[in-house]
Amino acid sequence: MNLTQKQKAFRKALKAAPFIGLTLVSGLAVAAEKESSKGVWQAGLALATVDAAYKGRNRDNYVFPVLGYESERLYFRGIELGYRLLSSRSQELAIVSGIGGKRFDPKKNNNAELQQLDKRDFRLETGLKFTQRTPYGRFTAESRVNVRDFDTGYQSTLGYFYSFSPSPRQWQLGPRLDVSYVSGSYTDYFYGISQAEAGRSGLSAYDSNSSWNVAISLEGFVRLNERWSLAGTIKRSFLDDAIRNSPMTEGSHANSAFIIINYRL
Repeated sequence: MNLTQKQKAFRKALKAAPFIGLTLVSGLAVAAEKESSKGVWQAGLALATVDAAYKGRNRDNYVFPVLGYESERLYFRGIELGYRLLSSRSQELAIVSGIGGKRFDPKKNNNAELQQLDKRDFRLETGLKFTQRTPYGRFTAESRVNVRDFDTGYQSTLGYFYSFSPSPRQWQLGPRLDVSYVSGSYTDYFYGISQAEAGRSGLSAYDSNSSWNVAISLEGFVRLNERWSLAGTIKRSFLDDAIRNSPMTEGSHANSAFIIINYRL
């Protein structure tokens, strides 16, 4: 492999990191809950597939190493860092920071019009995340803002996960529902088209409004033995009109899936 090929492979790995890291937060971390009091390191290998809502972009497939750490207060999962302000068997409140799982790179798009648009970088997000565990499932609420540029808005999400497992520390399987409110400046950053971009690309200028997006997924986890575990997620996100009406997008939903084999160090 020459230097150029290595650089391409490294950039592709970086592109996959946000998706994998954010997915691990929702699935794998739950299975390890309350196992973290002594400080546990984990390493694994993830396989992921993503199809984006942008025009001119095919499905992306990735293989990517992941690293995680869990302690009583501090945790690191993929690319998310969290510190628990409140932690009990039923509740958790944490300050979280991480890289948002979305970007737009016109150089990697095969649509001639979208190639003329500006690049939209990953967001460095921070905020609060609250988790409530009940006999009827796990409820989450979180809100994050882009600390790289506060003008690009925020996103707030309510989530619910129900596991069919009678032994949640051994295995989990169940559906998850997420409802997200995305501020207008956040949506416009990724899907809006300025007058200058419209002049270059031939696309119509577009100012996006705030949006409500719904995602449904199936999450699973199984502890193979004392050291090894396996986790995965299949997810479909349904897009608001504010996103679907953008000249940058096509379709009404976006799909993603991942599977990870994990080893406790």
